[in-house]
This record gives sequence, C-alpha cells and structure tokens, in this order.
Amino acid sequence: MMSLRRLCVSTKNGDKICQTKAEIIEMIKQCAALPKGDELWVSRNEKPYPCLSILIKENYACVHYFNNNEGEIWQSCGDLNKKVTFLAGKGDREWTAPEYAVVPLEKAVSCIKEFGDTLERPNSIA
Repeated sequence: MMSLRRLCVSTKNGDKICQTKAEIIEMIKQCAALPKGDELWVSRNEKPYPCLSILIKENYACVHYFNNNEGEIWQSCGDLNKKVTFLAGKGDREWTAPEYAVVPLEKAVSCIKEFGDTLERPNSIA
C-alpha cells in the first residue's frame, strides 16, 4: 500500500503535501464550498503521473485519471443526468461536463481514498 505522505494536492491556490486522507477530504470540502467550485490535481509529489483531476462544484464532481502524458485518460461515469459547469485550470476557464460524467461529491471522495492507497485508476472510473 502506497503511503499518502507522498501525495501532492494542487489547486488554484497552490500546492500542498497531504499527510492523511482526511487532509485531502477537507480540501475537497473547502473547494465544494467555494461559490464557483475548484479543481484539484492529486499526484505523487516527485512525479506528475499517475494523477487524478477532480472538478468540484457544490455536491457534484467530475473525476479524470491520467495514467501518463500520452493520452491514457479515464473519466468518471455518473447517472445523475445533470450537466454541471466546473471551473478548470487555475480557475480561469469553465468546462461543462456531459451528463454521463457528473458524479456525486461522495464518489469523488471514494476515488481519492482508493487512489491514495494504490496510485492506480480507481475502480469507479470508467
């Protein structure tokens, strides 16, 4: 099992090395509470890949897993039938996720927990 001590969480407000899953979950909650939401990138701090990108707004999320920089990307699959416009990048652009990619915030939390343990694609990502 991979130690969480090696994970870096990046948001538009900067990078933070998280020591526990609880720290990452707290960051997710803080991002969800922002009026326009936020995007988190989670990776091992010495390597950019693999990583998770989590777009968050209120109680909704869209999760992407990047295995490498060569186009190996998986996206969350949801059944909320709701389009959500998320902030992306450094909070400087918006992206509307297709209905099938939007998941409840709790599912994003589950993805983070699994990724923190394995650094592999979470089972709940397509």
